[in-house]
Amino acid sequence: MSDLRPNQSLQARKSWKSVRSLLHRIRSNTLTYDRRKSRVINGFQGKDSARTSEHSIVSSPSSVTDIPESKVAAVQKALVVARQGEYEIRHDFPMPIVHDDEIMIQSHYVGLNPIDWKSVDYNFCLPEFPWVTGREMSGVVSQVGPSVEGFQVGDRVWTSTYYKDVRAGCFQEYVVVPSHTVLPIPSTVPFESAACLGVAALTAAMTLWKWLGVPVPSNRENGEVEGEEEWVLIWGGSTVTGQFATQLAALSGRKVITVNSAETKSLSESLGADYVVVRDEKLNAELVDDIRRLTHGKITRAIDLVGAKTAALVLEAVSKDQPVEFAPLAMMSSSQVIPENITVHTVEMKQFVLDKTNVQYTVELGKLLEDGRLVLPELHLMEGGLEIVQEGLDMLKKGNMKGKKLVVKM
Repeated sequence: MSDLRPNQSLQARKSWKSVRSLLHRIRSNTLTYDRRKSRVINGFQGKDSARTSEHSIVSSPSSVTDIPESKVAAVQKALVVARQGEYEIRHDFPMPIVHDDEIMIQSHYVGLNPIDWKSVDYNFCLPEFPWVTGREMSGVVSQVGPSVEGFQVGDRVWTSTYYKDVRAGCFQEYVVVPSHTVLPIPSTVPFESAACLGVAALTAAMTLWKWLGVPVPSNRENGEVEGEEEWVLIWGGSTVTGQFATQLAALSGRKVITVNSAETKSLSESLGADYVVVRDEKLNAELVDDIRRLTHGKITRAIDLVGAKTAALVLEAVSKDQPVEFAPLAMMSSSQVIPENITVHTVEMKQFVLDKTNVQYTVELGKLLEDGRLVLPELHLMEGGLEIVQEGLDMLKKGNMKGKKLVVKM
């Protein structure tokens, strides 16, 4: 096994080439299916998973042709934040312009995330009004800039976007993003499931591999490591990010302990957690004691996906004497006292967009997906396009998704 470091420019260039080479092996296109408002789609794993999806009827890439720039429509439909706390559907939102090293993607599926409603409710990550939010999607390449290599119109792709560019907001029909943030959809991943890769899967991978220093999984099937066992704590194991993090840590040979509700205990166990601590009807002190007892106080890596209160509990549950790397992904109080042996990492997923060398992490993630080594989350698929996004965000706000990922078909 070997750690990946963002300053390894040579490896980053090789990784970038790997992304392009995957495109020659992964070609598929628009999906067709019956229209229903909302349904659940089970998670997938394995090299036949995409083929077993009820939505995997595809058309030939050759049936798609590039539209001359002069014929591209001037406007499109978008769900915009028109003013503080208020959404509007607009049918005359400007079509984004594609620059030199950029790609336009026609959106087919959009993943919904807590940050989408929180940014609007609490008025952050909104540079101006009107603005378009939405952080992840899967779709079909519609245009490519003059300098783009390796992609062609009709390619099925996924992306993770940065909120500061309104063209990249996923709650619109067409998005424009830098070419290095566009990835081919692995052949094992159904089109709709690819809409959950840009936030949950990528966040889990980069948090573990880039910030917490967990090695990328080896090619060995068992993923075992030699030496003293190392524990990773994931508080919020049933969240979609927690599901990916559990699997990635286990594939790296780490012992994994998660904190879940009783209802989702079996889910985390099925994904590779060695222990699952059920939080229901337990005092905080009991939870911490259970975690420390089961891991013998040897947790050296930790991720919190719940909030400031649980982040404080993580600090109590990890090792007291060994160096600990901790990523509070759901925020932590600025007044929180940090023990000297614990390093708290601020995970900035914007680095995926701002720093091209981080493409190495998507390459590694793509390999694991292509090899069928990751189980994809169960989807709650909503149909109705942009008009139904707000309903989906309200569902997220109420919580208790029971491990399901909300995806909207555009």
